[in-house]
Amino acid sequence: MPPFDSAIDISLLWPEIILLSAACGLLLLGQAAANGLRRSVPMVALLAIIAALAIVRFWPPDATAGGGLAFDSLAQFVRLSTLVLGLVLTLVAWAQPQDDERGEFFAMMLFSLTGLMLVGSADDLVMLFLAVELVSIPTYVMVTISRRDPLALEAGTKYFYLGALSAAVMAYGFSFLYGVLGSASLPATVDAVTDALAQPGTTAHTVATLGLILSIAGLLFKIAAVPFHFYIADVYHGAAAPVAGFLGFVPKLAGMIAIFKIVALTEWATTSGGLFWMIWIVAACSMTVGNVLALRQTNIKRMLAYSGIAHAGYMLVALLAGPAGGRGIMGDGTAAILFYLVIYGIANLGAFALLGLLQVRGRPCETVRDVAGLLRHSPGLALLMALSMFTLMGMPPTPGFWGKMGLFGSTLSAAQQTAGPTSSWIIALVVIAVLNTAIAAAYYLRVIAALLLYENDEPAEPAPREAQHMGAVLCGFLLLIFAFVPGVLMDAGRLATRDLRDDLVRAPATEFATADSPRDLVARTIPDPPRRDPLDLPGVNEP
Repeated sequence: MPPFDSAIDISLLWPEIILLSAACGLLLLGQAAANGLRRSVPMVALLAIIAALAIVRFWPPDATAGGGLAFDSLAQFVRLSTLVLGLVLTLVAWAQPQDDERGEFFAMMLFSLTGLMLVGSADDLVMLFLAVELVSIPTYVMVTISRRDPLALEAGTKYFYLGALSAAVMAYGFSFLYGVLGSASLPATVDAVTDALAQPGTTAHTVATLGLILSIAGLLFKIAAVPFHFYIADVYHGAAAPVAGFLGFVPKLAGMIAIFKIVALTEWATTSGGLFWMIWIVAACSMTVGNVLALRQTNIKRMLAYSGIAHAGYMLVALLAGPAGGRGIMGDGTAAILFYLVIYGIANLGAFALLGLLQVRGRPCETVRDVAGLLRHSPGLALLMALSMFTLMGMPPTPGFWGKMGLFGSTLSAAQQTAGPTSSWIIALVVIAVLNTAIAAAYYLRVIAALLLYENDEPAEPAPREAQHMGAVLCGFLLLIFAFVPGVLMDAGRLATRDLRDDLVRAPATEFATADSPRDLVARTIPDPPRRDPLDLPGVNEP
């Protein structure tokens, strides 16, 4: 068993330390007697995120931290994405909580963002489990205190109990993976898992298979994929709009990154055995169930909740491609997922930010009827909402279109390089995904038509919240940038998954590998461009 390095280099964890320290300080600041101090809570949270972002951007770590943490290219991408979107999330939720709960609300937000950053750098099963739960547990509190409404209490309670169930399933799966080798270290477990999967009928094979399936099943709850999707509509409906936007990005990114780390234990042999069929069935059901249920909704929050299930299915389609394949995002399923996750998070947050900002008779907008005729009274906000809907729909030339092209193109690339009937099943899944994208256009266009074409006797009015206006505008600005310059984020995602591809090239051969295994596919591709900082990339540098 390889030794476990328990020593942690604290200097590499300053961004996480800043967020944790600020979160603890906000808990105390929220109890201050002076109203002025309590109202300064959002500003303190924003300054903490800016400070952490400056450290991550200008002083990136170049070594492992020890203690189950490794700051590779994927961890750097997760850190940057978390903090940039964290800025927008803070602005969107600036005025949401009540004064007496503002400290707790923003403290929970910083705790969750810290957990997401740790998920990206987790290199150990124990650390990964703790990081995923650090993302999830604060969101239970955020949902409950986001509104003074019985719906929020019901949503928070349901979310908590189902989240506890998913954590138990995930921990049970991790225990099986630990039992394969007797080590919690993810790099040390890879060879043992692949060797076990190469020996069908043995106890080791059964233990490894159970560990993979249960671990991924527990993580499917985080991304709201079928069959762990039942909570999402009630939670989104009961929570305040900014919190629903938060749930559309932070837990999803954490869950998908954790799935990356678990599937990587198989050396990305996603087209073999039970793992392939699990991903295939969950992806197909998530896309279909999510879109069919969304078609029936007139409440926009519930519609976006069900569409989130479908988007989770789209991302799982590209998971079958893995990091292997041709050059560029069209040949790397994991890079395509990262690009799509960020774009989906921005568009989803922009839509919820506008729903929370607009009011009808003093209450937030929620239904399609509430936003009818918005173009005539608030044309800027109507266009921002339409841009978010077009992006979620995947209409060209929005970044959602480039994201779906990456997801489906990378999967087709993997299908062309896979022998046997598996290739036909992968192509069939892409066809299902394209058909579901067409179905989804119906309910997105219904909202867009209400915004731009219909009239309303009681039009929605924007609340006088400057920070929330700024957050919504930032979402629209980012969507426009990535619509016309998508190469910046595409290259960042490609560089983030470089270490995943390098691990495949360096992996030793096993009986589990075949002539069409991901490791062989990577070996036949052209080497990647030199490693660079994602924010220094001028544009697309790969065909």
